[in-house]
Amino acid sequence: MGHGVPEGLRRPASYLPEMESWRGWAILLVVLFHYLGILAGGSPLLNGEAPLWLSWIAAGNTGVTLFFVLSGFLLSRPFIDGLRQGEPIDLVGFFSARILRIVPLYYLVVLLAWGVTANSEALKALLFIPIGFGAFPFSVPWWSLCTEAQFYLVLPLVFWLLRQHGGQWLFMVLLVVWLLLQVYFFHLPGWLAPNNGWESSLFGRGAAFLLGGVFAWFSRTPGFAWLSRSRLAINLLFFVALGALLTLLAWYGETGQRQALMRFPLYHHAEAMLWGLLLLASLSPVLLCKRLFINGPARHLGTISYSLYLVHVPVQFYLIYPQVGGAGQRAELLQSGVVWAVCLSALMAWLLALLSYHCIERPFLRLKARLPQREKSMALASQ
Repeated sequence: MGHGVPEGLRRPASYLPEMESWRGWAILLVVLFHYLGILAGGSPLLNGEAPLWLSWIAAGNTGVTLFFVLSGFLLSRPFIDGLRQGEPIDLVGFFSARILRIVPLYYLVVLLAWGVTANSEALKALLFIPIGFGAFPFSVPWWSLCTEAQFYLVLPLVFWLLRQHGGQWLFMVLLVVWLLLQVYFFHLPGWLAPNNGWESSLFGRGAAFLLGGVFAWFSRTPGFAWLSRSRLAINLLFFVALGALLTLLAWYGETGQRQALMRFPLYHHAEAMLWGLLLLASLSPVLLCKRLFINGPARHLGTISYSLYLVHVPVQFYLIYPQVGGAGQRAELLQSGVVWAVCLSALMAWLLALLSYHCIERPFLRLKARLPQREKSMALASQ
């Protein structure tokens, strides 16, 4: 293994440190978003005078969209290579790698939540069934893992279809139908009702995975090879996409999640497109501000991002919420007890994530790295 390459990667030459750093930015956004939610105590913190940085934090659930784009990008690459080279899909290798990567830690957290909350509904999550806040605060981020699991099931089917005679045309038809259904359902009255779980399922959030796959395909083309060498083009692309994303996130944070989605139902599609452009541009060696986004601290957070994603909400809630008391007043948030609770929760969440990564994730990543490589094209699935 090369220096800095995480455990579980079978081909170090295929490792993209840029993607690991973007994972770090994704988890940082999500963690800050949940801090703001808990500190608000269920009441809105933002108003017309809120600083811009606070609006960005209020839109920090965009980190989940970034995770989805990253999954689409990284997991589509071996399938794309296999399709181009005419190699068969190694489904056993793919699903074995996914299970070893996701299931052990997730199941441990689900069982812990069941024991702490004494809510048997938590056990439904073992089947990757979304339960919302059924095992609060543990279950807050679980819905996205359920969406990821749905993607794992659909991805091989998509590339199997693309291999069939006329499969590309059929895929395009299905894609158009899916997009039309999205537009229809996203404009129905009351589409954001709590029982409309399809909005956060693969049906509603699949565009992020799809765009990740499209950008993965483009990154393998001569067009991107030319683009990545053009200092003017790649930096223009990056800064325009970054400016557009920051503007979009500021509007979303100021408007509020529900109102923003009511006004712009395809908001998550737009942010996924902009994140994908940033990921793509960051692969270029001539990007001027690359070190600002792609660096050691971000890669460190990216390495432990899965553990941190699963442990941070309970730590935040149990340490901070008693200090906030549900008041949600901004002045009270400056009290020393709240500040110390925030600092202590950040330290504890980081330490727990480190412990979880080294004691739980890494042993299974090593097992994953030793899976038989039936097909060369599937080696990247270990990312």
